[in-house]
Parts: sequence; structure tokens; C-alpha cells
Amino acid sequence: MRPDLANYAGREQAYVKHHFLADYVERLVFKVASAYQEVVYVDGYSGPWKDQGENFEDTSFGIALEALRRAKEAWAKLGRTDVRMTALLVERNAAAYARLQEIIPLYPDIAIKTFNGDFVQAIPDLLRAIPQRAFSFVLMDPKGWKIDLKAVGPLLRRPNSEVVFNFMFTMINWSASMSSPAIQASLDALMPGTDWKGRLGAVAVDGEDAAEARKEILVSCINDVIGGLGNFPYVMETPVLFPLKDRTYYSLIYATRSTKGVEVFRDCQHDALKAQDVVRAALQTSRRDEAFGTTDMFGPTLGSNEFAARWMAKQEAGAVSAVLDIVPADPAVITYGKLWPQILAKHGVRKVKLGRMAAELKAAGRIRFLDWAPRKQVPDESYRVTR
Repeated sequence: MRPDLANYAGREQAYVKHHFLADYVERLVFKVASAYQEVVYVDGYSGPWKDQGENFEDTSFGIALEALRRAKEAWAKLGRTDVRMTALLVERNAAAYARLQEIIPLYPDIAIKTFNGDFVQAIPDLLRAIPQRAFSFVLMDPKGWKIDLKAVGPLLRRPNSEVVFNFMFTMINWSASMSSPAIQASLDALMPGTDWKGRLGAVAVDGEDAAEARKEILVSCINDVIGGLGNFPYVMETPVLFPLKDRTYYSLIYATRSTKGVEVFRDCQHDALKAQDVVRAALQTSRRDEAFGTTDMFGPTLGSNEFAARWMAKQEAGAVSAVLDIVPADPAVITYGKLWPQILAKHGVRKVKLGRMAAELKAAGRIRFLDWAPRKQVPDESYRVTR
């Protein structure tokens, strides 16, 4: 169930985040429940904050709980009544924590445990609360960015888990230019061992290219940290823009050990980016109408606001180059099942799209598949490919 945009006036960027979260968690929970008897959702910074829905349906934990419920009900209809769903919700602010208790009676079918305190300090308790054989999905969505990721390491390293971290890019990028020792120390704790400061120092100060370069550096640093601390081979990012500016507001960082997770992430990412374009176009049209006292009889149009299309085109171009770089020259080969996760991990293309692109490269003679069957449209996992 997708979030209701009517609940996100003035915080449209949160709608995009929750659109992705609702889509991904529902698909994740249903899938992993086929292999795990218990699924645990961990929210390190629950809130609620600025929610406008009647039953917290516009909060991260509300969206996750609804996904847990739907997955549990679906499996029950298939005869799996033993699937257990648990939510561990952490909130430090006393007032928000008090409101958090209101969610518990709304979900009697889910075991909900709340923690009033700092997320990092609660990690030992969280680890004890997660059954050893359970699958856990961890959301870290702090209001700011000051978090010691090394201290979060034990939770990230837990087997059978995936993580989404809201990387507050704009705040971090701005703070990285400040000379305050306290801020510099906080950034070191957030991105330990990455030489983020030295890498940023090599970038020119001004210009659009410089801004993009800074973003790539900071996202690369946080990806390396989360991937290293959690032993995640796949760490990816999706940008969430300012509602009225073509600039990244924050980045959702996703980490998984599963190739299926990579595939599902890219699908959900594309859907969220398209939804973002629609929301931003509607908001910009509304602001224009307010400014000029007119109403667009045709409604909002995307026009130059088609960020998703531009972003996807760039990602597809990068994917083609990556395929040609990774596929070895004859007589060496690589199976397509080993190739596609490497491409999707670095470039924002869907698996189905990459399959079509691989077929086009084959038709153009740029790569060869040794096992391609007649009338086949896209490659199978076992197909060997060479150049």
C-alpha cells in the first residue's frame, strides 16, 4: 500500500522516501517469510515527527508495520500460520516516545517492543531482542547525521539482515566545509577511515560538476563504511531531491548480501523516482499558479522536471560501459548470473532492462553468448558471455 500524498504537505521529500520504503518492505517481508519463521523490523529513530495521518500511516514505522501485517496475512492464507512479525522501535525524545505507544494497540497481531533512549546505546538490547534465526531489516533515519557508525557495527554485521540508512547529504555536505573540531570529529565518526576530508579537498569549490563530485565522494564514503562494517557486498544509493530544486536533499543508502535484494531495490528505486517526478511537477505547478493567480487547466506536466528519465539514461550508459569492461575477452567467459549483480550494484538499471540491453549488445556483435537458445529474448543466468 503506497502512502497518501495528502498527508505530506510541506514534506514532499518524505513522501518519496516512504513510497520507496512501503514498496520495498512489503516485497522484502513477503519474500523472506518463505525462508524465515520470524521477521524483525528495527527502526532506530522512530519518532513520530510531523505526522499528519490518523493512525501513523505517514511514518516509517507505520508503513513498515502495515507491510508486516499484510505479509503475515498473506502467508496465513497459504497455510503458514507460524510466521511471526516483530517490530523494535527506538526513540530518544520523551514526547515522541510517549506518542509511539499509541501504535501498539493498533497492531495486536505484531509483537512491538519500544525503547526509550539513544539508538547506538540501545544496540546491545536490540541484538538480544532479535532471535538468532530471524531475518532483520534495519532502518536508520536520524533527524540529523551525528552517529558513530563503528558503534553500530555489531548490528550491521548481524547475519540475515538488510539495512537502509538515510544519509542527510545536504546537511553533511554543508557541515564538511566547516572547520569546527566538534563537527569534524562527528564526520570522522560517521565516515571512519575514508579520508573524506582529503578527497573533498581535491574537488574544485564551485560549479555544478563540483557539486556532483562532492556528492559522489560522500556517498562513496558512506557506502564503503556500511559495506565494510556489515560485510555487505552490495551497497547502493537512491537520491531524493528538494521538492523545488534539482539538487539532492538526502540519499537513501541500501545494503544487502542478496542478489535478489539488489534486483528488488532497483525496481523499487525506479518506481520511487518516477513518483518523485510527479510530486515535484505537481508542487511546482501549484506554486506557479499561486504566484500568477492562474490555474493550469491541463494539470501538472513533467517537462524539464523529468529527473528520473535523465538519471536512468545516465545509468544505462554507465551500465553498457560496465558490461564491456567486465565481460572478458575470448576465450575467457563469465556467466550472466555473475555479471548482472555487478552491474546493478553500481548502476541504476532494472534487471529486466539490463537483459534487453545485453541482447542488443549481442545483436550488435559487441559481446557473444555461447549458450543463447533460439527465439530467446533475454539471457538466462547460466549463459556464458565473452567478447
